[in-house]
Amino acid sequence: MQDDYARKLEDQKGLFKQLGIKLNALTIHEKDFDVKMRGYEKEEVDRFLDDVIVDYERFYDIITDLLDKYKEIQRRQASWEEEKKANAMRKPALDPTQSVDRRVVEDGIRQLERSLEQLKIQIRD
Repeated sequence: MQDDYARKLEDQKGLFKQLGIKLNALTIHEKDFDVKMRGYEKEEVDRFLDDVIVDYERFYDIITDLLDKYKEIQRRQASWEEEKKANAMRKPALDPTQSVDRRVVEDGIRQLERSLEQLKIQIRD
């Protein structure tokens, strides 16, 4: 359990540093204040800082959850883009956006007609 908490704090430090946040739960927890004659009550300050630590940990959990969701959305979008490209490559050659050489089609039709005529002649004989 202690190892999980230590790992979480290290992850939190890294993320907060990346985001430019100075304080993390451990630095707040370890902060000591000088005691002066008419200073604050130490226990009250400690209780307040404990509440701040709990909030920081919640913020960290929320931030990491949102970052995970953001990465998942990016991953899905990249996958969708790849699938879209793959589908575009599988389109048939006679795509309406591509121009078809009319002469090639007409020659093909003439050859089919000749073959059909020859087949008719063979059948009659």
